[in-house]
Parts: sequence; C-alpha cells; structure tokens
Amino acid sequence: MCAPGEVVLLDVNDHNSSAHTCSASFPVPIPPHDSNCYGPDLQCHGAAVFSAPSSPFHFRSRKDIVTATYTGISVELPVLTWGDPAASRSVLLLHGLTSAGAVWWRVASGLAAEGWFVVAPDQRGHGRAPRTTSYPLEGFVADTLRLRPAPGKPWDLVIGHSLGGVVALLAAAGSDDWTRSVLLLDPPLTLGPDSVAPLLAETIAEITDPTTAGILSQNPGWHAEDAHQKVEAARVVSPFTVERVLSDTSPWDLEPHLDDVRVPVRLLGADPASGSASVLPEQGERLAARHANLSYAFVAGAGHSIHRDSADRVIAEALGAAITAARTTSP
Repeated sequence: MCAPGEVVLLDVNDHNSSAHTCSASFPVPIPPHDSNCYGPDLQCHGAAVFSAPSSPFHFRSRKDIVTATYTGISVELPVLTWGDPAASRSVLLLHGLTSAGAVWWRVASGLAAEGWFVVAPDQRGHGRAPRTTSYPLEGFVADTLRLRPAPGKPWDLVIGHSLGGVVALLAAAGSDDWTRSVLLLDPPLTLGPDSVAPLLAETIAEITDPTTAGILSQNPGWHAEDAHQKVEAARVVSPFTVERVLSDTSPWDLEPHLDDVRVPVRLLGADPASGSASVLPEQGERLAARHANLSYAFVAGAGHSIHRDSADRVIAEALGAAITAARTTSP
C-alpha cells in the first residue's frame, strides 16, 4: 500500500496495466507513453498566492523561491527515466524552451551507462506535461523543486539547458538541499527588454512546421534522432506557451541569484563564433571571478544546443561536476 498522500510511479513499459505500484522515488507520476497526460491523474491543481515581482525579474529573497508559488496553478510533471533507481548517483535533466525531456536521450543514455539514475521531466507546457494559463519562472521553479530522486534526498547533479538552466539556477538558489551540484548549458542569465520581441518571433518561427530534414540541414553535426526529437517537441508546444513564458517574467536579470547558490556551479557557454551563444566569454569569466563556487568554459564548435552538438562533452562535464561536488561535501 502507498503511504497517505504518496504519489506513485506508473510503469511506462506496461501500457496495458492500470495498477499504480508504489515506489520510493518521485513525488510525481510517470504516465505511459500512450496515455492522456492531460487527464485526471495529471490535472493542474492548487490556488496560487504569489504576486510576481516587477521587471527585471528577480526573487526578493531566498525564502520567496522556496515558499512562494505564483499567480497561477501547480502542475505535476511527467518524467522519463534511464538507469537503476537504486544507483548511487542521480541526475535531473531540465530541457529548454519548446523542447521536452526526450531530447536528452544521448546524455541520459551516456550517464546511465556510467551507473547513474537519470530523470528528465517535461516542463509545464511542454511535451506531455499539463498546460496551464500562466508560465512565470516561479511556476517552473515550484514544479521542479518537487522532484527528488527519493524522498528527502538531493540530486547529485542537475543539468539545465537554456530555460532549463535558468530554472536549475533559481531552484538551487532557493534550496540548499535540493542538489549537490549544477551544470548550466548556455542559459540566458540576462534577457533585456529589447530582446524579448525578437526572441519571441524567432522561437515562434522555429516551431512553425519544423521538419527533420530542415533541422539537419541547419545543424549537419546533429544526430538524426536529435533532429527528430526537436521536431516532435516543437510540434506539441504552442505559440501561446512560448508567448506566456517570455511575457510572464521577462525581461530578467538572474545574475544576483548566483550569490545564493551554495553548491558547485559549472557554466558552459556555446562557442561565441557560433553566433548563438547566450553566455559570452566576458560574462562567464566575470561571473567565475566573482563566485568561488562557479567555473566557466565555452565549448568550441558548439552552438546554443550544447547537448546536441557535443553530447560527449556534456557527459564528461557531468562526471567532473559530480567529482567536484563530492570533494566539496566531504568532511
């Protein structure tokens, strides 16, 4: 029997089973691939009480990140998993805007092969996750802080790409016991008011009738599965979601929240020569000089989608981040 209030895991491999077996793992359900993820088991719930701060966006204090919700509703996130839940190390992978958990397939497989338990949720409004009427950063953070590898246990590492990196940063800033280390892949730490409209137009264009062939022609170094997963994710995210994500909390300046992150942070930027980098060397080097727990590097030859352009580098960085975290937390 499940404990009162415990949310159980569903067997994603048994599409014919209606049983919900108890598992000491996440406080979120995992729906089968052919299930209706907007059905009763994954409905949004809960009234919100938080008023969003004025722009540029920043939380007023660390307490706000942990205890405040937002002007909207709470959602439970469907997740994909790789590896053994009993593995000695765990990692959470947070995707970017218009993406989904499945895009981490190469990084997830590589880390699982190294003995990690890997979890990749679909964030609100993306993939199989519930849709809602509001998409402020507070909402993404609240959703994500509920995810744990086991009750009361921190992640050994959280990796976030782009918007996922923003969410990972804010969640780590708000909770000292949520993760032992963070790996940020080219997150937009600052988004100025003049950047919002062009970014919105560019992103809407990207999700309008995408094709695998078209994406591969623009990114010849990608694996065909990367392009396929990008198309699949783009086809199910709506222009409304994109517009609300960018309008509910942008512009933003998230650099001050690095002051509240107590764990090691590895910041990877795209190659500045790619023309798609969110984090340029001058910003990364400045932040590394200011924060003793942060290190920065850019990935030569990689564009903004570092996990697609250089999956092996991300896996290697993840293993290195875990070693750094272990050294930091050792007595």
